[in-house]
Amino acid sequence: VALAFVGVVEGDTKRLTHGRDYNGRICGVDEGVENQSFLYYCGFLDRVGDYPKHLNYQSKSCVSACPVTSSEQIACIMPEFVNTTMLGGGNQSGLVFDSTFDVQITQSVAYQWSYPTTAHMDKYCVPKQTSENDLYSVVLNGPLKQVLQFNGVVESLKRAWPVLLGVVVLATLLGLGYLHVLKSYAGILLYFTLWLGAILTCIFGLFFMYGLFPDPYDELGWYQQMSPIFVMCFGPMARFLSLLTGFLLMATSACMLFSVLNENIDESIGIVCAACDCILGSGSGFAFVLQPITQAAVGAVLMAALLVGYMFIASVTEVDRNNMVMNGVFVPEEPYAKQLMAKEVRMWYWDLAMHFYTLGAVWLMITFVTFCQFVITYAVCDWFFIENTMEPNPAAIDLPDVLMKAANGKGKRLDSIRVRGVDKVAGSRSGWLTKTGGVQMLVVPIGEKGPDGRDFLRVDKEISVKYLPGICVMTEGIFAGLFHHLGTIALAGVVSLATAPFRAASEMFKAFMGAGGKPEYRAGGGMDVEDTSRIGLVISGLGLLSTFLDEFFGRYSKTLLSDVVLRASDFSTASNDSYEFILDAGGTVALLHGGTGNYEVIGVIIITGICSLVADFLLTKVSTFSDPKSSMYVPEPGMMTLVAAGMACMIASGFMALFSIAADTLLYTFVFGRKHHPEKLSHCIPTPLMHMVGEEFEDAPSLALTAQPRSRLTRFSHAASKYKDTVMSTMRGGGVGSSSGRPLMMGSSHP
Repeated sequence: VALAFVGVVEGDTKRLTHGRDYNGRICGVDEGVENQSFLYYCGFLDRVGDYPKHLNYQSKSCVSACPVTSSEQIACIMPEFVNTTMLGGGNQSGLVFDSTFDVQITQSVAYQWSYPTTAHMDKYCVPKQTSENDLYSVVLNGPLKQVLQFNGVVESLKRAWPVLLGVVVLATLLGLGYLHVLKSYAGILLYFTLWLGAILTCIFGLFFMYGLFPDPYDELGWYQQMSPIFVMCFGPMARFLSLLTGFLLMATSACMLFSVLNENIDESIGIVCAACDCILGSGSGFAFVLQPITQAAVGAVLMAALLVGYMFIASVTEVDRNNMVMNGVFVPEEPYAKQLMAKEVRMWYWDLAMHFYTLGAVWLMITFVTFCQFVITYAVCDWFFIENTMEPNPAAIDLPDVLMKAANGKGKRLDSIRVRGVDKVAGSRSGWLTKTGGVQMLVVPIGEKGPDGRDFLRVDKEISVKYLPGICVMTEGIFAGLFHHLGTIALAGVVSLATAPFRAASEMFKAFMGAGGKPEYRAGGGMDVEDTSRIGLVISGLGLLSTFLDEFFGRYSKTLLSDVVLRASDFSTASNDSYEFILDAGGTVALLHGGTGNYEVIGVIIITGICSLVADFLLTKVSTFSDPKSSMYVPEPGMMTLVAAGMACMIASGFMALFSIAADTLLYTFVFGRKHHPEKLSHCIPTPLMHMVGEEFEDAPSLALTAQPRSRLTRFSHAASKYKDTVMSTMRGGGVGSSSGRPLMMGSSHP
């Protein structure tokens, strides 16, 4: 903030958008050239036809209008002329000279004939395009390249505002629509988004990988104008970044594809429904839905303010007139003799200030996003502990008496029952022996797909409704974050972002292993499973690596915010306790916690992709924005598409994080309430969550995902040592899983 304030006082953004003449004056702004708003590059004296052979980029003049012929005269500073003379000895005022070296430097401003130009960006005169020379492309790709890109972005922002506003509205509508469809058709939507996310990511990956082939120095090609990387970068760097981005997107697409093939969507439907009941329930009103909209609006204003501050800091420059040096000493100016040539310079400490401001701005945006996540977590925790109001269930169905008795547990119970063609996961269900018409029947209730791949039957005549007191719950979270936990939030945001790639890598390994939904991998287990086949060893190695990443980086996810809200703990305590708390909870909680992360990322990708494609179409295909003769012409459509994508991503992230954070927070708060406030739990637990954790309502599960007697780090070290011994044994030919009997590292046409 202090740097931005000093930048506003000392800087002037016109220094970034307007040209300077040879004397350091800003065209159209400074005294003497206030009516001359165009910058003109003078040429050397050698000419071919109407044009000079080369332009002198040091000789720049401000003109009132760009010359269109070669018959106008323009005042240009000429190259300096140095004349040296060796003089003999002499005597002057009693001082005897042995020899004198006389240096005369002459520089003049002279009138020279113009050459045909055209106005560019309403501020610069560039040579007309002609087959006689390449001066036009030399100027645009040379001294004007960066300044024209900056001016183009500024002008594009002024003219593309209808498209950007439309993208904001579209992203908001898509986010709201996604949540409402998710509430009613979770299974279909989740399966559809998994496939669509994988396809879109693959398409974008192929698009960026194609950047390896076009000429990186040609800025007029269709790909170079469409790719945001080629718009921002130039030359081999653009090609390298495009290839790297494409590779990362293709790897992400492959992981999504493996997730589609191996993910059991039924596991997540129950917790998604519980999250939607929280954020879209009849008693919640608009409190939760307004949060991502407010987040996007405040975030956009904050980003704009930070960008303006950066522009002011970047504009803090000085005009240096010390351009003449004699024997290493600058020749000072005199009141009666001022140098004609001057140049714009930036002091080294302002370069340092720009880098410091950039880091601070990024940190501030990360803290803002984390703060919004804290507010959501606070609101969900507050919502959870509001006492239930029981109301008639509008979705209740009338069941036959025999099925109703079984669903309510009436009759003789029989356990360890599995239904052929229905049960596809480990475990069994219960049935009840009942009599109907003198006939004894075994009734096994099978209903909608629920968590853990199991079926459950909704027979609730009444369901819980929680009424929030308006948006007060959000304001309470804002005040709590600002006045009690701001330091923890600021630290958590940076650490969580820095460790996010490692957690993502762990999820990628699980996706490739096809174990994204297995509880033993989510809990850091599965390390002692032996499979000495080649494929088994690879999978075991990935499992060990995934466990290592989870152990050291999994504790820094946004789950720690739940612990901060419920226990008012600091960052270190919250990161350790929240990670241990979930793993020790076991059962459905450990199985489903974090299970909506994939859908959050995919939802963001889909909404961002759709909005980006719409923005690109409007900016490149609609004549209002693509025709250079239009008053709304956008000169940088690629950059504006990138800006639109960033805005859509920010809005989509707010909506997707809403249900993802709500889902994880509900599970965490349930375990917290079961452990610390069991007397309140029966009056507070919402009906959708009760459907999933009913068997664990009073007691924590004793078999699933229980904590091991030794620490996980010790178990990891033991498993890693055992894995190394197994691999070495297999390499020596001692493996028992290889059908060919060959060592692991030897080639084989049949793995």
